Amino acid sequence: MFHCEVSDVHELRLLDLRDDRELFALTDAHRGDLRQWLPWLDSIVRVDDTHKFIAATQQQFAHEEGFVAAICYGSKSSLLEQRQIVGTIGLNWIDRANRIGYIGYWLAPSHRGRGIMSASCQSLIDYAFSSLNLNRLVIACACENHRSRAIPERLGFKYEGMARDAEWLYDRFVDHRVYALLARDWKGHNV
Repeated sequence: MFHCEVSDVHELRLLDLRDDRELFALTDAHRGDLRQWLPWLDSIVRVDDTHKFIAATQQQFAHEEGFVAAICYGSKSSLLEQRQIVGTIGLNWIDRANRIGYIGYWLAPSHRGRGIMSASCQSLIDYAFSSLNLNRLVIACACENHRSRAIPERLGFKYEGMARDAEWLYDRFVDHRVYALLARDWKGHNV
């Protein structure tokens, strides 16, 4: 199982089917903001849609083809779990033959600007290179999504180019900036 204590108030853990209501509520509450850059919002309109998504990610994890983890943030005590899901991060796809992982992430607007996503990515990168023995990680972001692009730029990913019309985003194609990081470039990297 994937689980990472990022800090005393921040953890990454695999999504569980019992997370369906909380994750759907978070998605639904921020639908307008998330829809600007995420193409899947129209397919998540009920709690059951989120439940099916989580089940699919669990199958993906079982087959070692990728995974999605909850980004949980808040205080934690031995008596009462108070951390809430504030976003997700994962390896959307793992190309085992070539040892490549494709990272995806999103964070609720209320939790942006605190370093949560950078720290989450840093933990995921450590896990991907050390535990999964991947050699290359890729992050592709819409060219105009400056917040998302800041993450790989901050973490030492190399810009490799632009993929034109890389994604259909509801009513238009968007170009992606493609970033990659190699295991040999990550060793000893500190942000």
